[in-house]
Amino acid sequence: MTVIINNPNALNIFNWMFKRNDNFDQIVFLFISQTNATNARYLPLFNETRNVRIVYLRGLRVRYTDRIVSRIFTRLLNCFSFRINQYKVIHIFNLKIDFSSGIQVLHIDDPTYQAAEIDQILKWERRLISETKISIIICTNTTTYSWLLDQSVLSKILTIEQGFHRQNPVLKLPAKSFSCVYSSPYIHFGNDKLANHSTYGANLLIGSIVPELVRIDPEIEVVLVGKLGKNAEKFLNRFPNVKIFGRVDFERNMEILSNCSVGIYPRTFDHKRSMLKIFTYIGAGLPIVTFDLIDTKVVKDNSLGFSVSSPEEFISKILELKNSNQLLSIYKERVNSFGSEYSWDKLAKKMEILIKQSY
Repeated sequence: MTVIINNPNALNIFNWMFKRNDNFDQIVFLFISQTNATNARYLPLFNETRNVRIVYLRGLRVRYTDRIVSRIFTRLLNCFSFRINQYKVIHIFNLKIDFSSGIQVLHIDDPTYQAAEIDQILKWERRLISETKISIIICTNTTTYSWLLDQSVLSKILTIEQGFHRQNPVLKLPAKSFSCVYSSPYIHFGNDKLANHSTYGANLLIGSIVPELVRIDPEIEVVLVGKLGKNAEKFLNRFPNVKIFGRVDFERNMEILSNCSVGIYPRTFDHKRSMLKIFTYIGAGLPIVTFDLIDTKVVKDNSLGFSVSSPEEFISKILELKNSNQLLSIYKERVNSFGSEYSWDKLAKKMEILIKQSY
């Protein structure tokens, strides 16, 4: 799966290293894996920017080499720190490297809310203050924003929500059946390596929800987009109405979702973040069935579907949407209306304006 960067301001790091002059005052460095899932927020967000120099390095098409290549990337950045310091603003995603740019923008997508995390942020702030430099933090939701304020951070805090790819005109396939879709880079179950992972584990979905849906209504199609573990694939092979796609690129994912009926989020663990997957469903115009979590707060707050408290209710709401075209249409209309401001191009524009206003 090849991740495409079509921003004219993007350069491979080796081309950037030998570029003499640059007329951009902002820069970001991105590592793009070719064997594992690439961050589904940072790349599409920056791919839509207009005033940021994007410097990237692709990983190798060889398994287990990402860690080695990313370390090489880090060393290259350290070696070219004198070049990086010429940029007024640098966008960063972790604090492992001490950059010296005058304005540093820390992006927090997946906060852990742990003491070690905030200690590192406060240490970073103190260093920049001592050097008379500016720190800005970008988060994705009000929960993280409030947490940062409660921790007495000194940085300017901006909220840039999660987003989705704006679709090119997509040919809608004839609706042969009602389908609910779950999309995740990895979908593991049972004895699969990531089966108990809070993000990639799908034990509830595969072990309980799919079998019960099929038992109650064999006409329901369940669409899964992502790389299945061996145990997950073996178990699901017994269900003919489960349609499986592998891990696909961002654009193809949106095409698949747009031809489904409902997006489902069958996770009960609450990271207290804003989940990108939910906004991807919104971008595809899908009503959503989810558990009632901070992670999925946008669904409940804006009536974009159903937020439930039990697996039984989760299943019943999917069936309710299947059996009522009127209800399905009402939620689709709400989703499409709400999602109009959350495409990556609009969020990138918002980010660039807010950053300019912050210094």
